[in-house]
Amino acid sequence: MSAAERPATSAGGSLSARLRESVLPLWQRQLQHPFVVALGDGSLPRANFEFYIRQDALFLDVLAKCFAYAATRSEDHAEIEQFGRLLLNTLVVEQDLHRRYGERFGLTPEQMAATPMAPTNYAYTRHLLTIATTGSLPEIITSMLPCAWIYAEVGTHLTGNRPPAPGHPYADWLRTYADPEFDAVGRWLRERLDLHAERLSAAAIARLYEIFRISTCYEWLFWEMAWRQEQWLA
Repeated sequence: MSAAERPATSAGGSLSARLRESVLPLWQRQLQHPFVVALGDGSLPRANFEFYIRQDALFLDVLAKCFAYAATRSEDHAEIEQFGRLLLNTLVVEQDLHRRYGERFGLTPEQMAATPMAPTNYAYTRHLLTIATTGSLPEIITSMLPCAWIYAEVGTHLTGNRPPAPGHPYADWLRTYADPEFDAVGRWLRERLDLHAERLSAAAIARLYEIFRISTCYEWLFWEMAWRQEQWLA
């Protein structure tokens, strides 16, 4: 059954849980991707990680804008405030991680910002921006949810809820995404989506399944992009 044909309700579970279940094989493949495995055990070549960090910094600029668009779709003051906090947190906390790695690699903020977007990053961010500018609030939340949810699961999986080993080259990255405060972002997005979904039609719910599937695919492709150091065709 395609996402467009999927029913609005199924036996048991919240909508967010059912969305994850609908892409579970792909979701679980994230943890087995060679980039993720090498990131976790510290064997990932620096060139691959630098490529990833530079691309992810560009991605986060777009993600921050999507939180801003989400705030404009809400009528709930507390929800608007939280979207604003997530926007600032994306700019301050996560981008500080990228800045510190950039300094370690000898890159200035200007050099980081001047990095051309790789094809997959460009496609993923256009997907997010299209939904942010034209979609409903549940659609915007759904498009962003796989990013927050998958990264929290990857961080927890790679650390096993233990501090990274001394001298691990990517310890800061692991600590950031294994942090319960980061996991709270995904949990809040799931709670809001499940609340808003109570008033949606079957057709609107089917659209969310499709958006969630596409964003999840792009999350896997983002690891693949960094593993292959993807470039535009000449």
